Amino acid sequence: MPRFSRRGLMAILLTPLFRSLHLHGQPAASSRTAFRNYRADAVILFLGITIFRRAGVGGGQASLEAAGEGAALRRTLFFAAGSDPKRAHGLNRLGWMREVVVGPDSNLSEATYFGVLSSSPEESLDHARKSVDAQPAGRGIFAASNGRHTAGHSRSAVTHFEYRTGALWSDRGLIGQAQSTFQPGVDWRETAWPNSPNQTPPTFLLQLATLLKQRSRRAAGRYVYNEQEYLLELDAPQAGRNRERLLAVRGKIRNLRTGYETPFRLWLEEASDSIVPVRFEVQPRSFLRLTFEAVPG
Repeated sequence: MPRFSRRGLMAILLTPLFRSLHLHGQPAASSRTAFRNYRADAVILFLGITIFRRAGVGGGQASLEAAGEGAALRRTLFFAAGSDPKRAHGLNRLGWMREVVVGPDSNLSEATYFGVLSSSPEESLDHARKSVDAQPAGRGIFAASNGRHTAGHSRSAVTHFEYRTGALWSDRGLIGQAQSTFQPGVDWRETAWPNSPNQTPPTFLLQLATLLKQRSRRAAGRYVYNEQEYLLELDAPQAGRNRERLLAVRGKIRNLRTGYETPFRLWLEEASDSIVPVRFEVQPRSFLRLTFEAVPG
């Protein structure tokens, strides 16, 4: 069994946190809104067996806000999360994403997204451990993604910038700095989608919300992010109630170009039509599982 330093373990817990997930701040009071805060817990696995567990390694928020009806329907989907340096030996990893879509699911006129991630190049346990041991003071590297989808077309760009390493996902200055990087001269990439020339390609959070609303045994749909197409599949067995009265949903995201797959699970309230999960779990690496649990607030 491999041996890890305590700091190395915390790097492993948090380094890949935001690679699989992609949602604005507090929702407007006048809108129809579903909203939850989360606590992030993590475990390290070896041959499928838990060898390390840590609760409260970070936190986050998710929300779905809607206003208007029909063609004027406007929805804002949001997810943000990050590590707690006090629980992670000073390590900061964060992710922030917002999608704004206009129109009903059957006839979207526009979908836009904006996201920010801390740079996390580590691809192995050893790389993660070294990343923490060499954690620089002062400023770190972040990536920002900006995209817009219209009928049969998508356009996006990715930028990189420096910001203070102690920034949390809720830091408005960080988001402002990210937005300021999209100036004239940014390399925008564009894609035409000839198989659906009259349809606006869905974004990730929108597609997830659309499939969850169906509450069906199985559901699948494609979405586009940064000019790549993904397949999102959900499997929600109806049998077997639990004491929490939650509906368990298994999901899988597959990059249709690379074939890379990311599994996840989430739990919805059975007695509610809300699609903001009570709990969700991702396993971005074979040795790492992260669980986000809803908390009051």
